Amino acid sequence: MAAGTEADTATRPELPPRRTILFLQGLATPFFAELGAALVARGHSAHRLNFCGADHIFRGKDEDGVKQHRFTDRPGALADFYRDLVTREGIDTLLLFGDCRPIHREACAVAEELGLTVYVFDEGYIRPGNVTMEAGGSNGFSHMPGTTAGVSELYRNAPALDHADHPPVGTDMRRRALMDIAGHGANMVMKRAFPHYRGHRPAPLSAEAKGWFLRILRTFKYKRTDQRTTAHFELTDEPFFLVPLQLNSDYQIRMHSHYDGIMPFISEVISSFAANAGADQTLFFKNHPLDNGLIDYRSLIAGQVKALGLEGRVFFASGGDLDAMISRARGVVLINSTVGYATLRLGTPMKVMGKALYDMQGLTDQRPLDGFWQNPMPPQQRLANEFLTVVRTYTQIRGDFFSDVGIKLAISEAIKVIEGETPRLPAD
Repeated sequence: MAAGTEADTATRPELPPRRTILFLQGLATPFFAELGAALVARGHSAHRLNFCGADHIFRGKDEDGVKQHRFTDRPGALADFYRDLVTREGIDTLLLFGDCRPIHREACAVAEELGLTVYVFDEGYIRPGNVTMEAGGSNGFSHMPGTTAGVSELYRNAPALDHADHPPVGTDMRRRALMDIAGHGANMVMKRAFPHYRGHRPAPLSAEAKGWFLRILRTFKYKRTDQRTTAHFELTDEPFFLVPLQLNSDYQIRMHSHYDGIMPFISEVISSFAANAGADQTLFFKNHPLDNGLIDYRSLIAGQVKALGLEGRVFFASGGDLDAMISRARGVVLINSTVGYATLRLGTPMKVMGKALYDMQGLTDQRPLDGFWQNPMPPQQRLANEFLTVVRTYTQIRGDFFSDVGIKLAISEAIKVIEGETPRLPAD
């Protein structure tokens, strides 16, 4: 009997180590709450630190077993608060969305000091159907190799992951908008409960609300014009360059580029195009689908176009099939948008103006922008495919933050990473 027990023990699969996890801020979505409940159900310990009303309403159910904490002090006290909480509760792992938010920069510094594991979530690099989940940092703080030799070595040793048989999971934009509104509303209602909280967005809520109202008005006003413009660039064989705009408040602009906003980038691109592009070439600025409308890019671009005598050669619009435009474009100019990953997949030449994981010899045109217009250099497709495979293997998980199906899938994939079943690049 004893021998049989020992044999059973010997063949029993080893359980993954139990983690004590602290959730920091996420998006306005139940993803973190449901992931916390799922981790507790698997034997891990989970804690949630709430900074504002939005965190509070998306914290999950009290009976889920996730222990709730609040930070209501001034920002200067946050680092000591983190150290005390981590030490008192035995935290060994941090989960957070976006490692550029000030409250998360503090957390990452404390984690490095105390030797904690950090997993950073973000929007998917490769969309649709993927979520970014990296160890140690994402985007400009990623631990992805910065050389083609490093990429190729990782590619040769990458484990085969099952991606082919799973159709992409689309996001639910209507639900996303409603949850974002709910989060903003909770921040207003619970302002007294979190008196010192300041959000990571540079514009106050009142300004953003006004911007969205103005954008809705412009959308109706220019709907037909935009439809004609986007349809043209989805189908044209005429030479044009595509410039996908990012959000002006995006931390990828503020922390991982030399620009302090989108307009200086637009001005630089238009000026370089005017001085160096062929007379038969056109330039198309595609607005970001989540732009809040605070900046009237259409009018500002029109003013620069008129000043430089570029009428009929520079266009601006919202909407359209981005992949179709990338495929038709002679080249793509961007700061560090995730559009770059689609551009590599489609083999279109690309010029990067900020800091991006994909900006390296063999993938992007390394010459100054002035030299890009005449003879844009396409990526080496073998290397591009290797790079995208490495990105998908070590930085992405399947799923979505906003749809029920996507959240369920992302939770199961995130647990595999946390329990060591799915590989991540080391953060040291």
